[in-house]
Amino acid sequence: MFKPFLVLSYLTKQNFYSILTISFFCFSLFFLIDLIELLRRSSSKEIPFDVILKIAFLHLPSLFPIIFPTIFLLSSMHTFMKLNKNNELSVMRSSGISIWFFMLPAILNCVIISIFYILVFNPIFSQMIVKFKSYEGTYFRGNAGLHTISPTGLWLREINNDSMYVINASHYSPLDNKLQNVIIFEFNKEEIFQRRIDVTKVEMTENKWKLYDTSVAKINKPPVFFEQMEMSLDLSIKKIEQNFRSTDTINFWKLPEYIENLKNSGFNAKKHMIYYHYLFSFPLILLTMVMLGCSLSIRKSRTKKQFLNVLIGLLTGVIFHFLLDVFRTMGISGNLNIFFSVWSLPFISIFILLGILIHLEDG
Repeated sequence: MFKPFLVLSYLTKQNFYSILTISFFCFSLFFLIDLIELLRRSSSKEIPFDVILKIAFLHLPSLFPIIFPTIFLLSSMHTFMKLNKNNELSVMRSSGISIWFFMLPAILNCVIISIFYILVFNPIFSQMIVKFKSYEGTYFRGNAGLHTISPTGLWLREINNDSMYVINASHYSPLDNKLQNVIIFEFNKEEIFQRRIDVTKVEMTENKWKLYDTSVAKINKPPVFFEQMEMSLDLSIKKIEQNFRSTDTINFWKLPEYIENLKNSGFNAKKHMIYYHYLFSFPLILLTMVMLGCSLSIRKSRTKKQFLNVLIGLLTGVIFHFLLDVFRTMGISGNLNIFFSVWSLPFISIFILLGILIHLEDG
């Protein structure tokens, strides 16, 4: 007698064990590769081994969006291939169970894990990536500058020759490429405060800033006013935007506020808006991989054909992710609508795979 709950429970456990096993293997492999690369990069530096281990571990969350769809693809294929090998799938299908019932456990795991990733793991992972970038900057690249957005506007930290500048601008005007209502705090190389510069408007040109309606105040001295003055700062709007906090360092709950701050300050927020949509589309991306894995492994085949199907699945997955990146890049550049650049490919892929699975079910 067919007992749906028992069969569903069994299939869910099989798929979940496959996800855990393949996840452990993939993340261990990438951790090892990353560790070897960090050891190579640190060969000319005196970096403690425990710090290198920590950097390699903190880097893992940034690989999660790349690796995890592949894990779902391989786990769904492994589940169905294992059931086919033991003839369990053939027996259950002969009892009248459809393909859609077999897919249900993988889809449930996909939805549950996606929700946990977005709501719970993403905030944790974003903090780990912040620490990774901090360690990497300290030990490998050096912390030349820092660029952040807050409700008070744009904040910059820039090191130039023997001086360090902390800069706050309340607004950026993209029409005339100028920063407005700017405060510049200048420090020497020992980080001792030197002077404060208040500026109504800043025009950024190559290797220098032109300051208009400027007040310069030093310690224990009255402020001096200038209609116009120049400073040697190699900071353009393009360079500033490129050095904003990367999307994966901002957690899901704080991302809307960060996007709003970018917009209010006059900066382009498309990159962060697309990432926000991407987080919501992540369950569909995983679902696409599950459906792809199912379509390639639901039918029993010989070992050589199974190996070929795995290669086809991996190649298709690589092409899918390449196209996702292309669409997102077109969205950031403004060549595609933000919604279309994120959601179109998963929806199109799901409809195509639905057609393939319906054909397999009828066949």
